[in-house]
Amino acid sequence: MSEYQPRSRDGWPAQPPANGAGQGGYGQADQGYGPGSYDQASYGQATYGQQPPERSPVRRRRRKRWPIVLTVVIVLLVAIFVIGDQIAKAAAESDIANQIQSSGLSAKPSVSIEGWPFLTQVAAHDVKTIDISGNNETASGSKVAFNFTAKATGVHLNSSFNGATVDNINGQAVLPFSSVASLLPISGATITADPAKGPNAVTADLGIAGSVTGTVAQSGTSKIVISLNSATGLASILGSASGQSFTIDIPKLPAGLVVRSVRVNSQGIVATASATNTTLSQ
Repeated sequence: MSEYQPRSRDGWPAQPPANGAGQGGYGQADQGYGPGSYDQASYGQATYGQQPPERSPVRRRRRKRWPIVLTVVIVLLVAIFVIGDQIAKAAAESDIANQIQSSGLSAKPSVSIEGWPFLTQVAAHDVKTIDISGNNETASGSKVAFNFTAKATGVHLNSSFNGATVDNINGQAVLPFSSVASLLPISGATITADPAKGPNAVTADLGIAGSVTGTVAQSGTSKIVISLNSATGLASILGSASGQSFTIDIPKLPAGLVVRSVRVNSQGIVATASATNTTLSQ
């Protein structure tokens, strides 16, 4: 290009147009530098001065807790039922013991109701089995101390739950030899079983006076008879004990128990008893 530029009449070279039109590659519009040449989608208001749209937070998947809650609720309900069942059972055992004592026993016996749950038995008015026991008891009209155990089956509660009938009850009463000796008119005698002389044989040791042997037998349903057969030592010389017999009245047993047989063991005289269609307070 020639450095010579035509001059205007005032002496200054002619200037190119302000917007560069007609200059070939120097115009903003042609070069892409004009105001309209920028990509508004890339550099407009959507890009500058504004935050990009926020993404919603990813929700964590919650674990299902209802099985745990249900398990806890079930455990609590079972615990409440078990505790309530035991409380009701203990109260019933105490009431039954009071009823049995009212039949003439000197002390409240021990009562245990078998089977679980107890409340379902109460709801059906049927208690399967009741265990009864007492130690060092005496009965009305008797000074003979005895121990007893009994098992009642088929106990049917009445509609008021304050009484019951019993299908069957079986038990035994033990009259310790110490209690039997106190009833004999032989001072200081000690009675023991003597199986060598027979299944129901006993020996009464009189100390320096010698000893007396005898047998134990049941008489009717309410008496036990001890028959003295032979004596040794001074007792045989005096003959004061040999040939005598002593009667022991059987104390009234609870729940209508009736003595069916007697035998002798190392503890004392054992009376086997039973009853049917009876009541616990009889």
